[in-house]
Amino acid sequence: GGSGSGKSHLINGIVECMPQEEVKDITRATGKSFYHYGSDELINKLLVIQDISGLGEEAQYALRELQSAKSISSAIPTKDRLGQMKSREKIINAHFASLMATTKGEIYFDNMSRSICLSVDESTEQTCRIIDYNNKVLTGQITKVEESDAKQQLRNIVRVLKSYEVINQYADQIKLPVEAKMLRRLNSHFQNFVNQITLINQYQRKTDKQGRLITTKEDIKQAVDVFFSSILLKVDELDGSTRQFYDGLKSKIVEGKIPVVFTPKDIRSSMNLERTRVFEQLKVLRELEYVSIEGGTKNKGFHYQISEWDFMRGRNDKIRLELENQINALV
Repeated sequence: GGSGSGKSHLINGIVECMPQEEVKDITRATGKSFYHYGSDELINKLLVIQDISGLGEEAQYALRELQSAKSISSAIPTKDRLGQMKSREKIINAHFASLMATTKGEIYFDNMSRSICLSVDESTEQTCRIIDYNNKVLTGQITKVEESDAKQQLRNIVRVLKSYEVINQYADQIKLPVEAKMLRRLNSHFQNFVNQITLINQYQRKTDKQGRLITTKEDIKQAVDVFFSSILLKVDELDGSTRQFYDGLKSKIVEGKIPVVFTPKDIRSSMNLERTRVFEQLKVLRELEYVSIEGGTKNKGFHYQISEWDFMRGRNDKIRLELENQINALV
């Protein structure tokens, strides 16, 4: 999401619903930070990184290895009993969930490809809902006591969840859209997500003779409903923030509130956006050939026109229907 869109607020809200003894909140990490954890210190934890730009390049590499390989190793010098220097291998094992935010997803593509990506709702309607909520808190219509009790209940629910192996007999019957980027990893993310849904519902699920939880059709349906927006982000060439900007721009042009050949000022006036964001998004859309320069000069400002009117909504409906048909056909 864009700057000030509420990414950190959203992450912190999720963290408050998790057992605090299992959370590791990181604001900044140097290159060697992850190599100095204890061998099992990152087992069954929630790793929170408020902004991925707070990680150095070497720290990002270590994090990617922890996510993919579940461990990292380093050779460190030690002294033996005779005082002679020798190398010893130190291995950091990992099995954690992670939450990260960024304003520039395209820069951290290698990190995002290993993650389930979500886009912050930056629409005017969502802004109005947030303002309405804040006003109700100030007027006492919403009490923090009720929120605190709800968060404590969620923390306790997470604490009573047990570790199980999950068997999903439907894994080979759900096919994600082949046009999705990084389909191999996306399929792995989706199947793991189904397992997580099954684990959350473990007290309503049966086990087989080996003590493994058995996934149900309802788990598949819930996983598709929650995971669907992430699937769309992997199918779409535009990231979530740019997609919202582009769709909003098209809507304003169709409504006649922005001319067909427009300037950045036209966008700022109609969409109520700051100058920096408008120029950043137009730059991305130009590079991807969704808008083109139709006139003007660099000194006085360019005039733009949409050159690619895609039909993402129709594609989204098609993907949703295909997944629903697969769920209905599960046997």
